[in-house]
Amino acid sequence: MNVIIRKRQIIMAALVLALGSAVFVNWYFTRPEMQAAEVEGKEPQSYSVIGDAQYVSSSGEKGNTEIAVDSDSLSLQRTQRSKAHDEAFEMLNKVINSSSASASAVDKAAEQLAELTSAIKLESDIDALINAKCGFGCITTIGESEIQVVCEKGSLSSTSILQIKEIVMKHTEFDAENITIFENK
Repeated sequence: MNVIIRKRQIIMAALVLALGSAVFVNWYFTRPEMQAAEVEGKEPQSYSVIGDAQYVSSSGEKGNTEIAVDSDSLSLQRTQRSKAHDEAFEMLNKVINSSSASASAVDKAAEQLAELTSAIKLESDIDALINAKCGFGCITTIGESEIQVVCEKGSLSSTSILQIKEIVMKHTEFDAENITIFENK
């Protein structure tokens, strides 16, 4: 009986030691100082995640400049979409708050404001779902009769197109022929 207890204790000690070693090795190779040292030795690369740093490499000659613009272009388009939404909000709020506007104009503006708010939320939700499911950034724009999805350059495949259409059709009332999907240039 005493021998069995000792064997169990030795096995448990060995497992605890192995687990402790694994935790130490994991911590050692993933600490921030190690990651920074690894990055300093590498060539700059362009990231395709929106919001990440963009490296620019230029030799000073015309035509030899490499710029990672895909994420910047999507960010610019997202900013333009947001600006258009803000302008529509302002215009509709002016009509709603105007003392000279008729009751029917105020009602129609309030209805359009509710539709705009719903469309903005839906665009944002679809963008997030596509990013989560497909792994790349996109910009969704909902119109009256169609919906457009602009994806990062080089990200579309037949599988991702089907996934995007599935997401859009599940969350909107648009048919497949009213969904336009294309890559950013």
